[in-house]
Amino acid sequence: MSKFNKKFCDDCGKPSTYHIQTWLDEIISRVLPKPFLPRKIDLFINTLIEKLFLFLKLVSLRDDFADSDIQARTACFINEAKKSGIKFKGFYGPFGYTDRFQAEINKKIISFDSLPIADFVGKQGTATIDDKEKTKKRLKVGGFPLAEGRAFWFWQKNKSVNFGLNLGFPLVVKPRGGSVSRHVTTNINDSKKLISAINKAVSYSPCFIIEKFIPDSFVYRATVIDFDFIACVKQIPANVVGDGESSIQKLIDEKNNSPRRQKINSTDHVLHKIIIDKTTYELLTATERNLSSVPEVNEIIYLQKDSFLKLGGDLEEMTPRVHPDNLKLFKEVAKFFNVRVVGLDFLAQDISQSWKSQPCAILELNSVPCIELHHFPSSGAPQNVAKAIVSLFFKYYL
Repeated sequence: MSKFNKKFCDDCGKPSTYHIQTWLDEIISRVLPKPFLPRKIDLFINTLIEKLFLFLKLVSLRDDFADSDIQARTACFINEAKKSGIKFKGFYGPFGYTDRFQAEINKKIISFDSLPIADFVGKQGTATIDDKEKTKKRLKVGGFPLAEGRAFWFWQKNKSVNFGLNLGFPLVVKPRGGSVSRHVTTNINDSKKLISAINKAVSYSPCFIIEKFIPDSFVYRATVIDFDFIACVKQIPANVVGDGESSIQKLIDEKNNSPRRQKINSTDHVLHKIIIDKTTYELLTATERNLSSVPEVNEIIYLQKDSFLKLGGDLEEMTPRVHPDNLKLFKEVAKFFNVRVVGLDFLAQDISQSWKSQPCAILELNSVPCIELHHFPSSGAPQNVAKAIVSLFFKYYL
């Protein structure tokens, strides 16, 4: 095992000790769910905590952070907001910058975590949509397309396996909490892989979900801002495109050498290096190829089954090609949950076709979406989601 693997999880790229935090977060959210408080009360409590931490010198306020010091989505927003004269300071702790920031404009100071999402405007906050189990139940009530499934605790492994077998393959297993496909396993087709997938999910969270998988489909991330602005990006499994001369290995090396692609634990890059693993060799063998094979001109060679960015997947910005019915669906979901900022993971075969005419499902919602996916796609015109959030900031915070 490499030095990197000892310190970082091979699946999510986070330090191994990070899983302790994800377990605690999940348990605490179940035992002590965060109440939805009126804005004035919530603001008072958060301000009090900020002042206490600053007084005790547990954190300090600094404005010398670089994009690489903070989350990519936050950097996108801050860089866009600075064009409007907003100044920012970040809370700096013992381990570097936290996700907490202060924005200052016209002598008014506003604090936010990661992104200003105006969660105080709705009637129930964002706790529901960040809980995959509650989201699934609410989507069902609203009559939206979803994948059949349910949640289990880590002590219910045997029960969950039986549920999966009765539900029928192919299946997906994912942690109840979390984002960006951490510890998710898709297209499970036998009981051995199902058990392995459950164990992988449990290493990240004490609670996990088993649901049906829709084959021959892609995951699309739609981001909806203030029930109006929508951007949509397609996640594509790691691949290379032949030029008629280069081997698959050379094409992989050329793609990985791009400065836009970094290792999985890099926080300031959206795209990651292509991973060559067992799945890669299986896919190549199935088509009687190996890493030395030379693909034809414009021939696409897929190197992974899943579209996860951590495996070297690509992002194709699809906003101009989204079918009107799908745009309407995304807006209706945002309005149904009454959230001004939301990311939807949507599984479908073709986003340019109506959701009504194809197998599809809304997989999950995220209250603090990864807007950088739209800003830095592999192909297609970037969409300025940050600008839409800046408009939302002026509308609801000032």
